[in-house]
Amino acid sequence: MRHRTDRGATGLQTVAIAVLAALLVGTTGVILTTPEIPAAVCRAVGDVVGRDLGCTPATPTPEPPATDQDFEPDKCKVNQTGDKYSGVVQVAFVKIGENAGFTVTEYSDGSVTMMATNGAEVGAAGGFGADVALGELDAAAKVDFGGGLKFDYGSTWTFANKAQADQFRDQLDDYLADQWALSHPACYGMVCVPRPIHGTPAPSVPSTTFAGIETQASVSGKLGLSGTTQGPDMTQAQMTQLGIGAKLKPSAKWTMTRDNAQTPEDPSDDTVTHVTDLQFNSETTGALQLATGGVGSMVGMAFSFTTNARGEITSLKIVSTSEVVSTAGIDAQGSVTSGQGDHSTSVGGQVSGTTDIGDMVVTETSLTLDPTDTASQQVVRDWMGGSGGYPGLIALNSINPATPNPGDPFATLLYTQATSSTVNYDHVTDKQRFALNVKFGLAFGIDISSESSQTSATRATYLGAPAADGIRPDLDFLDCVR
Repeated sequence: MRHRTDRGATGLQTVAIAVLAALLVGTTGVILTTPEIPAAVCRAVGDVVGRDLGCTPATPTPEPPATDQDFEPDKCKVNQTGDKYSGVVQVAFVKIGENAGFTVTEYSDGSVTMMATNGAEVGAAGGFGADVALGELDAAAKVDFGGGLKFDYGSTWTFANKAQADQFRDQLDDYLADQWALSHPACYGMVCVPRPIHGTPAPSVPSTTFAGIETQASVSGKLGLSGTTQGPDMTQAQMTQLGIGAKLKPSAKWTMTRDNAQTPEDPSDDTVTHVTDLQFNSETTGALQLATGGVGSMVGMAFSFTTNARGEITSLKIVSTSEVVSTAGIDAQGSVTSGQGDHSTSVGGQVSGTTDIGDMVVTETSLTLDPTDTASQQVVRDWMGGSGGYPGLIALNSINPATPNPGDPFATLLYTQATSSTVNYDHVTDKQRFALNVKFGLAFGIDISSESSQTSATRATYLGAPAADGIRPDLDFLDCVR
């Protein structure tokens, strides 16, 4: 029965196509000579009869060229406060533990993150204390808020806006007040009565938690890499000869964190982020022209990649921190490109003018990958340690991918698809701690890039779309500076 029905349907469709074509020709006088016209008729009839007639596919509409707005980063950090909980918090007289605290970060899109940290370190100098925090992660330390409430060091909650973050704070305070009240009845003489409680539930599970420390070999094994990044670290002379600004360390240790996407009961949407230091070459990064003006010397560089529950790479970031060593402006006819001493280079013109560009500069290059795009997936895996080329090497222009590098597939991917922003910060007194803060924040998907509560962004730029001359222009990132 199915066979006869199928044959009948095919005949009906053929007749329908012929009739519709005849009607079109007869009523409009159009001669069907363009190949796409019969295909369009075929598809139209297929829509009517509800079947795929195997028509010639329509010519795909070309995608419009990318615009500068397509490359503008989603958000940036606008300010940060260290909110220290001391031994006694004056909220319902709740004692929550001397080493419990939050680092609160507000972003330009209105979202807020709150990270559980060592309260003795947060606020000690107004900073985050990432040098201590990384040691705490290695030891799998817990942050004790009292009342039996403990979270992994670095546990992070993400909120859409400040109102949600404030509601979380209120819930935490009320919950801890309840726990204190339950264990401390009110006694008058020999009579003790229970204290009133709010009945507040425990705070929600954090979205991001620390998952462990892994070696390079372990990470390479997870990605199915050949391990070609193994071997001795390169010397600066070797890196300089190849024109390399930084590379993955063969001896790297990776900090691993897990994000449950706000659905802790559903592991299918979990992601895991690995973060490590990059070995940067001070000979080629000792005098970098900064996108926001002036010249800087790199003091830290980190790399991260994120995988989904199936182990596919969904994103990666390269983040560098540079100390401003000269606030000299760069005129339109010349620029300091890279290097110091015998390795310094300059192209034409002269350096003139001054700019107020702060103390430290953070450059963040981010690439989002389609898990189903096997070509891009392979390019990244090859770069991280797969076959071909020089795995793990980052050309100087890939740190800030404004210009193309046709001979390097990984650099080309960054140039054509990545977003890249540069933000200047002022009032930074401890440059090394600042760089560590950036790395620690990268592990938890937030921007911990201020050394003190007074630190603020003074200027910011981002790379626009590739222009006709092949260069991605630096554009003002106005949302980043208040």
